[in-house]
Amino acid sequence: MRRHHLRATLLSLLGLTSAASVSITGCGSAATSAASSSASAAADPRPDDHGLRGPLLWEVQGPRASSYLFGTLHIGFRADRDLPDWVWDKLRACDTFVMETNLSKVDVLEVTRLASLPDGQSLADMLPTEDWQELVQLTGLPESTLQSRQPWFASHLVFQQLYPTPVPLDLALMQRASEMNKEIAFLEDWKFQLQVLARTITAKDLGELLGPDGDGRRLMADLIAAYRAGDLERLAAIAEQERAEDPQRHDLLLAARNRDWVPKLRPHLDRGRTFVAVGAAHFPGGDGLIELLRAEGYVLTRVVRP
Repeated sequence: MRRHHLRATLLSLLGLTSAASVSITGCGSAATSAASSSASAAADPRPDDHGLRGPLLWEVQGPRASSYLFGTLHIGFRADRDLPDWVWDKLRACDTFVMETNLSKVDVLEVTRLASLPDGQSLADMLPTEDWQELVQLTGLPESTLQSRQPWFASHLVFQQLYPTPVPLDLALMQRASEMNKEIAFLEDWKFQLQVLARTITAKDLGELLGPDGDGRRLMADLIAAYRAGDLERLAAIAEQERAEDPQRHDLLLAARNRDWVPKLRPHLDRGRTFVAVGAAHFPGGDGLIELLRAEGYVLTRVVRP
């Protein structure tokens, strides 16, 4: 098995708000288990973050007032029952909410068009027979509909079936911010996110998620557990291993987007009182948002339970 491809597929879902999943009433995400000790050492967070657990929340000290940076998980985590009240309090104390993309503006018909394979191609032809049969059974879609879908869209269907999430964490935060009359801003266009998915998830990656006893199922559960524990070191090891194995893919999924986000975040952070919520895979490593913002002069301190 090409485990690095599985890792990249799962990281892509952890690192993207995933507009595609909103069109099927959920959001995808997950990643892999612990990487090698050398990768972990190379990606260790700064000493003030090391060993801390709990929600992946950092205070960002700006020139005027503090803001907050929060790492999200797009499936397997329910905001209404899993997010502590004191995290909601931080959102309540802010004036602006920033997330990856506007999930409320996703055009389902356009997603369907972008998720369709070119004429003459079939997803059934891209997968081994047993994988295709499992995919049909798992999703419950007619074969005539499913065979015309791109591998990235089918991957999201798999994640949603395995970890149904009525309201994705990102969307729940945005809805609460709207109810609180916060200013809401976005970092990317949802179509751009679908383009990233299309460029990074293949039929081989999809196949590695199928099979009840496959590595993909175990790795998904492992990542969700790491996120719930707030284990930044494990996330750092995952990101570093992926970067080492496929630098171009890592850059497309995470690093390039992090670099693009920093100047977009700067006005909000300079003004302060901003709550930023993006996929947790964007945080660890030297090319992660935490270190990029520190390099800009911001002081980031992990927030622990009061």
